[in-house]
Parts: sequence; structure tokens; C-alpha cells
Amino acid sequence: MTKYDEIGFMGRGDGELSTRFGALVRAYRQEAGLTQQELAARAGLSVAALRDIEQSRRRRPRPSSLAALSDALRLDPENADRLVSAGRGLVASRPVLETRSVPNPGSVGNGQGLWVAALGPLEAWRDGKPLSLGPPARRTVLGLILLYPGALVRRDTIIDVLWGQEPPRTAVGLVQAHVSRLRQVLEPQKHSQGNHEVFRSVRGAYRLSLSVNEMDLLVFRDLAARADTARAHGHQSAACGLYEQAIGLWRGDPLADVDVLSGSPSITLLRQQLVGVLLRYAEVACALGQYGRVLPRLQALAAAEPLNESAHARLMIALAGSGQQAAAIRLYEDMRSRLDRELGLYPGEELVEAHVRVLRQDLRARPRVLCRCGQAAVNGGQRAAVALMRPGSARCSRRSRGSSAPGG
Repeated sequence: MTKYDEIGFMGRGDGELSTRFGALVRAYRQEAGLTQQELAARAGLSVAALRDIEQSRRRRPRPSSLAALSDALRLDPENADRLVSAGRGLVASRPVLETRSVPNPGSVGNGQGLWVAALGPLEAWRDGKPLSLGPPARRTVLGLILLYPGALVRRDTIIDVLWGQEPPRTAVGLVQAHVSRLRQVLEPQKHSQGNHEVFRSVRGAYRLSLSVNEMDLLVFRDLAARADTARAHGHQSAACGLYEQAIGLWRGDPLADVDVLSGSPSITLLRQQLVGVLLRYAEVACALGQYGRVLPRLQALAAAEPLNESAHARLMIALAGSGQQAAAIRLYEDMRSRLDRELGLYPGEELVEAHVRVLRQDLRARPRVLCRCGQAAVNGGQRAAVALMRPGSARCSRRSRGSSAPGG
């Protein structure tokens, strides 16, 4: 479990279902006369992962693993459906969105068409059935291209990610082969009427062309943009619902099972986008007095980012609004000590403002303006209180402890 898993929605497996699924995999493997090593090699899994599945230690097998196991065991259609159905009860299925959530919701909510999920472990579905995305290198190719939906990703970039400074002489051919197999999986009937080309090759580069209702990242961005618009027009309740839907698409760190991409700047940027949406969601929910609605996710975010002042400021308001004023005050004191100990800084304006509001039990939302340094400025009615609660002026300059005042 990654530190961002609790922020978004994650399915929880059931112990009895897990035991049944593991026993089924083991029985099919033994019937096929395969060792764990042989089946793992066929399915593109590690032996440890297969062992965990059979011993019911892995509660949430990926949909791609279900499809890979079914193919590797060479099951007939009836037994393949039985295996996939047993495993599907253990995973968080593709999200069922409300009617207003995407431009063409029927194709998503009813399990029709293509659905690619990158906001968590990499998964792909077609018509409600999981697709096998192949070995780790192929999944890396797909994951990298998914990070830039609609944009060209150069083949040289893919080669660099896969092999670094020592690519094999066959690197170009290997990448082309991976793309060819992914194309077969994602667009098996591209020449049929009504199907569009998903993978496109353009002069040594590749583009993934997905509509907004075919990928969770695109749906997330669409929902977040619509929520921002609703909020700007004063439709707070509608904005709150849209933000919640957007955050609910996250199942953990983006491309959590594609290890090669874990340190990618694009992954970091996606996390920042999630945090930004969550903070706006929290502000709207608290303005509506719905503190408990956002409290668990704010607690998860604060735990994941212990120096994020904006997250802690909103968490203080949510705690106080939920009747936990003492916990909100302790949170401020802990954060103040942490900033001093680890960064040598005083709390910023936003955190101090939240503290003042908690002490005054004045939790009403207040409009924010940004000063030139990009931090939220404190509203006029609270400037005096803020100034008294921290050294120096209430301007946005943040001097570290021990530093001299200008001109001092």
C-alpha cells in the first residue's frame, strides 16, 4: 500500500473470496501439470506473486493478471469465465460514474468499449473484461505513453527509460514489437465500423488517442475542470460532488505497479494535481459545513505529506468543524514544532489563519487572495490576531528562525 492509497478510492478484498480464488488457481495449475515456476513464466508474473495468489495472501490481483493467468492455463471459455469472475470479486472494478460525470457516460458505466486506468496499478478493460498487458517492459511502454495522452512520445525516450545508457542493438525492434502487441490488445477490431485507432505511429514517435471516457486520467481532469467552473460560478454543492467523483477515480499512486516510472517527474506532477483537487474539494466541503465528508482524506493527505501546510490548515478546520477542536489545536502545535525542527521556519499565513479561526470557533469560509510570493494572504479582519501570534509582521515574507530582520 502506498502513502497515497487512502486519499482516493480503493476496493477492499474479502478473505473468503481470496481463499476461493487462490484454491481455484492452484487447482487449474495442477490439472494442467504445471509447476509454479512454469505458470509464472507463462503468465508474465513473478513466482512470488503467483505463490501469494495461491496462498491467498494477495487480496487484489490486477485485472491484467487475471487475463494472463487464464491465457497461460489455456482454459476453455467456461473455466476462464469462472476464474476471472472469482478474481474480479477481489479487485476494484472500473468506476461506475454518475450520469453527469463524463460526456458519454453510458460507455463507461455499462462496461462497454475500452477503459484504461493509470491512477493506480495499470489496468485495461474492454467491454467489461480485463485485458492482459504483457510483461513489465511492455507495461512500461504503455505507462509512459499514457502519461502524455494525446501527445507524441518519441521512441528514443522509451528506449532511454527502458535501458538507460546501454540499450541493446535490437532496442528499436523491441519497442516496435511491444507497441504492435499493445495495439493488438487495445484495438483488436480497429478496422471494424465504429472503432477508432488507439495507437498511432508518427515518424519515430507514438501517440495514444483516447476519448475522455476511455481513460481515468482524462475523466479525472474533466471532472476537476468542471468542478472548478462550478465553484467559480458559486455552485458549491455541484462542485463538491464533482470533486468527490474526480478523487474517487484514484486507487493509489499513478502506475503504482510500473516500477521503472515510479520516480518520473510526470508521476510527481500527477500527485500534485490530485493534492490540488483534494484541497479545493476540502475548501468547498467545509464551506458547506460538510466537514466529515472530507475529513478521512485530509487525514490521509496530512500523513502522506507531513510538511504540507495547506493540507494541515484544511484538516484543522475539518477537525474543528467535526467537534474535535482540541485535536485541531494539537495538530497546529505539532505542525509548528515540525516546521521549526525540520525546516527552521515559522508557520505560514494560511496555517496561522486556520489556527485563529479554530480558536475563535469561526469556521466560515473566507475568500482568499494571493500575494506576490504565491501564498494565501490573511483576510483583513484577522490580520491583527495573526500578527500577534507570530514574530514579525503579518506580511507574506517567511523568515527562518535565527535569521535577521531586514535592516536589523
